[in-house]
Amino acid sequence: MKHRFAVPLIVALLLALGTGAAMAGDIVTVPTANQVKAGEVDVAAYYIGLDQGSLVDAIRPPNVPEEIEFVRAQTLYVGLTDRIELDVHRYDVDFAGVTTIFNATYVLQDENLKRPIVVLGGRDLSREKGHASYFVSAAKTLNPPVGGPPTKPIVRLHLSLGTEDNTLLGEGRHEGLFGGLQVVLRPASPMVGAIALYDGTDVITGLTVVPKPNWPTIKGGTFGGHYWIGISYTFNAK
Repeated sequence: MKHRFAVPLIVALLLALGTGAAMAGDIVTVPTANQVKAGEVDVAAYYIGLDQGSLVDAIRPPNVPEEIEFVRAQTLYVGLTDRIELDVHRYDVDFAGVTTIFNATYVLQDENLKRPIVVLGGRDLSREKGHASYFVSAAKTLNPPVGGPPTKPIVRLHLSLGTEDNTLLGEGRHEGLFGGLQVVLRPASPMVGAIALYDGTDVITGLTVVPKPNWPTIKGGTFGGHYWIGISYTFNAK
């Protein structure tokens, strides 16, 4: 019976250490198989400070000489059922304008001690940026705790296969294979985590802290040549 509860427990811990557009479906806008459950809601806000040398011309409005310096992003993840999640992402790209995209994911296979969770998803389903993108994501906790709450670092592996997504910074991301690692460095309070991901274009790193149980997650890191900071909170709306 103890083994039965190990995976749900560790998934709850990892969701609490969400980084990136929350650790609901995404990690810093990178699609993953992390999924909120029925009635759960995750809200987050991010600031991405842009390095001009790392930008592409696609996000620069024509005939505008000023440099784009930041992206403000807000994300909302809603668990309609234990298998269906709907997301809304809003990107405010300095003076280049605001874009809102709608995403959805569906759990094809639940995670247990022997197999990963597998999720099918789509981004920008309303085609605000010209076309939707699609992905299949898997995630597996490599060393789930057995027999009680975790006391040592926990590692979760993410691997996805997708089509091109150009919703962030006008760059093609999530095409082909992408993924990485998510680690709970300190399971006890204050809970500390870390991520290292490749999204098909950039390497993304981050550190996350949950100061106390049921508090928001504070986070920050690098996004290619850029930097990002954010805060997220997950709650049950039932």
